[in-house]
Amino acid sequence: MQQKLLDLKNDFLNKLENTTSPEQVEVLKKEFLGKWGKLQDILKGIKDLSVEEKKVVGPLANELKNEIEQKAEEKTLLLEEAKFEQQVEDEQIDVTLQFPSKKKGHKHPISITSELLEDIFISLGFKVEDGPQIEDEQHNFDKLNIPDNHPARDVWDTFWITDKINDTKASGKKQLLRTHTSPIQVRTMLKWDLPIKIIVPGRVFRYEQEDARHTCNFYQLEGLVVWEWVTFGDLKWTLDTVMKRLLGEKTELRFRPSIFPFTEPSAEVDVSCQICNGTGKVKGKKCSMCSGTGWVELLGAGMVHPKVLKESGVDLEKYSGFAFGMGIDRIAAQRFNVSSSRMFYQSRLKLNEQF
Repeated sequence: MQQKLLDLKNDFLNKLENTTSPEQVEVLKKEFLGKWGKLQDILKGIKDLSVEEKKVVGPLANELKNEIEQKAEEKTLLLEEAKFEQQVEDEQIDVTLQFPSKKKGHKHPISITSELLEDIFISLGFKVEDGPQIEDEQHNFDKLNIPDNHPARDVWDTFWITDKINDTKASGKKQLLRTHTSPIQVRTMLKWDLPIKIIVPGRVFRYEQEDARHTCNFYQLEGLVVWEWVTFGDLKWTLDTVMKRLLGEKTELRFRPSIFPFTEPSAEVDVSCQICNGTGKVKGKKCSMCSGTGWVELLGAGMVHPKVLKESGVDLEKYSGFAFGMGIDRIAAQRFNVSSSRMFYQSRLKLNEQF
């Protein structure tokens, strides 16, 4: 019996040496230690042994069982480590090698325009600020001199957050998708020391009837300057400088009196249409971008309303400021001679790949 156990051990070790995968080790282990395995076959004859022989064979059988399990586990670990090392070797990448470049993507025209605007304003000493796209009433309307009973709110047909959330909130705290980037002006005045000279590019949302110049979600760039002796002349010079750098030195600006709740005095600012060169016609037909007028309204601007400054804790006796907001989409359409800003959102690769 003892010789059979020794032969079984040698047989197992020889076969274990030739295994090449953890799965093979498991099969071999079952062959020797399974319910119908080779060790059990040998132990069936233990009943025929004397008591003295049983005392010797029993412990030997247990030692062999434990040794087979240990050797199988060790072999499995070795094979798994070898497999992992081989995998590392096969999958390693030489990052210094050069690969043929595949067709790469490119920036969207709106991103290009936004970055150009940022570069121009930064060169004029402005800083770039950012803020949340989900705003509350207080920052989006109230602190900008647009209380809930103000008729100007009708201009911003608004995407409100679900009633389940807003029904539990007090007036001024109700949430909405921001209708402009102006809330960041308020947030900046509340937390920054003067002087302030910032631009705020970002995405805004309005429930608009879509046409060549309007979309329900678009990109806007807001600007704010607050310091001593700031005048409307500073505003005009700033906008004239920016538009000429962006669209060309021949670009003309037109300021028309307007009314905005958060600025006083206020102006609508038009630029000479780049699509029709200010003629109002393209190929003998009325230009859809400027509606045949030769001018495109690109932004609104004005001196910051005293109420807005006061709400933000600014000393009205000492400081004044100007603000402006422009549609990046419309400016991109003007710069790249695209007849409708809606086209930027229609996944037209033939259009976007030109820029």
